[in-house]
Amino acid sequence: MGPPGTAALLLPPLILALAGATRGTFTVGAWPRVAVVPFGGSVAINCSRSACPGGNATLGLDTPLPVALGAGGRRWQSFRLLNVSQWSPGAATCYGRCGDTQVNASAGILVYRLPERVVLEPVPAVAVGESRNLTCHVLEVAPVGNLTVTLRRGAETLRTASFGAVNGSASVAVTHVLSAGPGDHGQDVTCHAELSLRPHGPLFARAAVPVRLSVFALPEPPQLQAPSHLELGTTSTATCQLTGAFPAGDVRFTLILAGQSLNFTTTVAGDTLTSVTTLSPSTVGPQELTCTAAVATATRTTQRQLHVYRFPAPILELSPASAPAGSEVLVRCHVGAAEPPALWLQLRDADSGVLAEGPHSRLELPLVARREDDGRRFGCQASLAVDDTMVTKDVDAQLTVLYMPELAASDCPGNRTWLRGTREALSCHATGNPVPTVVCGRDGVTVSTTVPELVTRSRAGTYLCNATNSLGTQTQLVTVRVEYEPTLTERGCPAHRIWVEGERRELACRADGDPPPSTRCARDGGTAGRSGTHRAVHRADAGRYVCRATNKHGTAVRSVVVTVEYEPSMAEPGCPAQRLWVEGMPAELVCAATGNPRPRVACAKLGDGHPPAAMSANVTRAHAGTYQCQATNSHGSALRNITVAVESRPLSPCVSCPRPPSPAAPASAWNVAPRGCPPPRTAGCCRPLPTSASVPVTAASPSPGPPPPTGGFIPAPQATGTAGGPAASWCGWTRAGWCWRRRWARWAPLPRWVWRLPGVIISNQRRVRRGNTTCGTPRARQKPPACTGSAAAAPRSTASSSRSRNREHPSPTPAFPMGWVPPAFPMGWMPPAFPLRSIAGGRFVCLPVPVVVPAPSHGLGRVLKRFGAWGLLGGGAPKSPPGNSQGIQQ
Repeated sequence: MGPPGTAALLLPPLILALAGATRGTFTVGAWPRVAVVPFGGSVAINCSRSACPGGNATLGLDTPLPVALGAGGRRWQSFRLLNVSQWSPGAATCYGRCGDTQVNASAGILVYRLPERVVLEPVPAVAVGESRNLTCHVLEVAPVGNLTVTLRRGAETLRTASFGAVNGSASVAVTHVLSAGPGDHGQDVTCHAELSLRPHGPLFARAAVPVRLSVFALPEPPQLQAPSHLELGTTSTATCQLTGAFPAGDVRFTLILAGQSLNFTTTVAGDTLTSVTTLSPSTVGPQELTCTAAVATATRTTQRQLHVYRFPAPILELSPASAPAGSEVLVRCHVGAAEPPALWLQLRDADSGVLAEGPHSRLELPLVARREDDGRRFGCQASLAVDDTMVTKDVDAQLTVLYMPELAASDCPGNRTWLRGTREALSCHATGNPVPTVVCGRDGVTVSTTVPELVTRSRAGTYLCNATNSLGTQTQLVTVRVEYEPTLTERGCPAHRIWVEGERRELACRADGDPPPSTRCARDGGTAGRSGTHRAVHRADAGRYVCRATNKHGTAVRSVVVTVEYEPSMAEPGCPAQRLWVEGMPAELVCAATGNPRPRVACAKLGDGHPPAAMSANVTRAHAGTYQCQATNSHGSALRNITVAVESRPLSPCVSCPRPPSPAAPASAWNVAPRGCPPPRTAGCCRPLPTSASVPVTAASPSPGPPPPTGGFIPAPQATGTAGGPAASWCGWTRAGWCWRRRWARWAPLPRWVWRLPGVIISNQRRVRRGNTTCGTPRARQKPPACTGSAAAAPRSTASSSRSRNREHPSPTPAFPMGWVPPAFPMGWMPPAFPLRSIAGGRFVCLPVPVVVPAPSHGLGRVLKRFGAWGLLGGGAPKSPPGNSQGIQQ
């Protein structure tokens, strides 16, 4: 340790002076309390005092060790102990005098020596399971009581040792017994020595050079595998295997044969090591083979005896090797000199067994070659006794007998059946020696007998196969049958048939297939069939049929359409015998006929001879009469007489309804003289509004409706006029029909099929909601003049807007003049005035219109029914109104 610094020397005297000044007493201090010094070294001790009242104060150090005076101050003094060579020098005492007073302070002295060396004894290789001592020496250290020694294996602490107090320096040793295991191999053993002088001094550490452990295992000798006998001039393999050796990488092998080291290769698999060498002896006789395995200080050896012998291979000769059938063949077997000479020969046959044997070096056997001997094998076996083992060698030879080709039925069948679509080869195998060549063909064309080809129907037939070798030729005929699935073609099963009703026909379909298929035809979607039966043709036989042909290879399906032709016919539904036409209206004499092919229909008036016009724009009374219509096609004709009646067109009973000067005008102002033939049963179409029924109809106050109809006259609903017109009026009908009222929720019935009277079309908001308010013919589409006697519906811009608007607020509408008569309507046309816009609040529109409405089966009736006009005019099932069951009269 070096001398303390200036601050360290001044601090204790300063503290003591302050303490003494505070207490008012004289004190002396020593620092450090324990001085740590190496053996033979030096150390400084500081002595200090407090203030002395009299000022006469001294400081000194009392110690047996040599002392040198160091630095000092007014109240402190440093003393240096020189060459401390005593292990226990005792304490050094600082003393101070103040007058007659002396005060002492002691400081201990700790003398130490660091270890000269820390030595770990070497550890020899140790077998697994054995024990070894691990010893660590720490040389010349003091004080021993402050020493700690630690033995470690890798990071594992094996032992930690401490020691008691010893005077002076000493050497110590620490020992630990280690039981070796495989995991200890390669581990480092270390020894650490620590000398602790704390709290007065530092901690010193020393360590020994590590020692690496070597652990091994060789539990059993190696296993040597080698042949016991080996022929001279041959090679064999010997294997030396060792199991359980550790560490495997440190194992060393040695292989020796007859005193000569052998080369080898070693492989490791887990804890098993295998060394392989090749044996190739050069001398005859017994020899020793050894295998030695060594690891660390352990060694294991295994030995095996090897007997080397000489044994030439036997020779088997056939003379000649290829002989024609019936010739003589000599079989000869012989062998060279062997060592040891104990030799035995045997001539064998593969099927007959032993032919000849004996302790000879040569054997011979003559025989006559036969056809059955072709390919016969002969064998020669030579046996040599080596020690207690019999060593044998075999050789064989095959006899070849030459003969002509042969075609057996099993190798070349004369009849074959193939399936179309597969791949087949016309294989034909022949026997013979030399091997014959087989060639098959048909009509001079050669076919392959080895490569399979696609089977088609054209490959069916008879083929000629020839097998040829150098001794002759053999011939065989081969017949091939090709089977195939059914097919239905247009030739055997036409897809379209035309039959004539009444003839006897069969729905025949001829299918092609092998085996011959069975065919059945049935109506598409049904089970009934016609195949196989001849019966009369009916119209119901027409349609689509499905024909199926089946054999064991599949099914063919074909669709057949049958068309049945028949002579024409005309019936009441398509050609009514009674026709009613209206004078002045367009009409057409239409007569529908049935037949196949479609018949041509021609009609002519009896007694006239001229066919009527296809379309009559204006029917006259001259059209009345009886017509004869004839329908003709390629199978015949049909006749039908038609009677046409012509009725005159009615005139409007309501020529005009003059506008009264005021709402109180008399009823005569509204009456008009009806015209027509015969005259109508009513005097007029418009009447003044009765006082008792004068109830205005508005959107806020719906009309209560007219009373139930009685008699032959029914009052019409109230109509509210526009500006300048009457306030209210009644529009009446004749017995021809009924008015519509919302509260009644129905229309009055109409006659059965025609309405010939002046009609009044009434539209209600709750009933009619389509179309625009227009009048005129379909071509003119002209608007009528403004009405003054009734309010008509206004055209709506869109369906959605007019519907929502007309429910609450009636729209301003153009009006028709009371008494206005539209032009005559052509047959089949619906007047555009029919789909009128309704007026909200129960208001009505009255239009006196002469209307001819035919029954729903006629053109106009169908048009009206389609566009909803029948509901507007009272459509549906016609009914007679109450009180008029006879219908409408002209």
